[in-house]
Amino acid sequence: MKKFNTFRLFLLLLVTIGLLSTLKFESKAAPLNMPDGTIFDPIYYADTYGDLKAAFGYNEKDLWSHYVTYGRAEGRACTGSTETVGSVKVMKDKTLFDPTFYAAAYPDVVAVFGTNENMLYNHYKRYGKKEGRMAFEGQVVNATAPPKAITGAATYYIKINRRACCITVYSKDEAGNYTVPYKAMVCSSGNATPLGTFSLGQQARWLQFEEGTVGQYARRITGHIWFHSVMYYKRYPDTLLWGEYNKLGTVCSHGCIRLCCEDAQWIYENCEAGTQIEIYDDPDNPGPLGKPEPIKLDGNDPRHNWDPTDSDPGNPWKVQE
Repeated sequence: MKKFNTFRLFLLLLVTIGLLSTLKFESKAAPLNMPDGTIFDPIYYADTYGDLKAAFGYNEKDLWSHYVTYGRAEGRACTGSTETVGSVKVMKDKTLFDPTFYAAAYPDVVAVFGTNENMLYNHYKRYGKKEGRMAFEGQVVNATAPPKAITGAATYYIKINRRACCITVYSKDEAGNYTVPYKAMVCSSGNATPLGTFSLGQQARWLQFEEGTVGQYARRITGHIWFHSVMYYKRYPDTLLWGEYNKLGTVCSHGCIRLCCEDAQWIYENCEAGTQIEIYDDPDNPGPLGKPEPIKLDGNDPRHNWDPTDSDPGNPWKVQE
């Protein structure tokens, strides 16, 4: 009888350990907001990459250390929606939304709805917007119009020749008027690019569109019309859509103004919110500085998935210069 009771206790102990192990894993199932703002899901990371699970199990600290040291550079996904991390998306209704920012900024929402992108977006549409929550970093809540520049206050004035696909940036003369041609850029516009005068609005380091492509150094012109680089497959600088890049200088966009990375970054870093943008048509005269010659990429060149003008230190075009 004593042996039988001992056996029963042993079985009960095994069952208890099994249940505790399950509870332990479930308690870790929610993605974590790491100190650098990355949304990291250790369970997803381990289950997705069997080699890591074999080495580290579900140890959060070891898995995070691996991702920071190696995984990010290797292109490993740290959550089920890594492609949207750190980017602003343009949703189907043209609303701008950054699910990663929203999750990090509002842990009370995550506690109820989790980190699923669609759940977070539905919360924002139904409740968050009315509550004054921000949909992306730097959003001006309750703004009814893009910021307007005080006359003559901005450093530059931007003119976009839609049909000639050329941008001329003007600086001020001694009288404070924008009459000095300062910089020219080749661009791609679209038939949906609106004519008129607008004010430069918010920015996004990476802007992701509903179809999944992304652009670098985005600045809003009006509505869903933005300045941004030529598109990429993913939020990595070595995934350039080089065929689209070779269309720079032609009318081919869906309405946004596409630029080489260098020019998009220049506007992103040097033009204040409120800078005036004038969009007009003059196919016969690109502008006082002429139209720069666009770079053409060769699909047989192993570097063709990089923008040659990208300032990223890993750009192979820069290494070989």
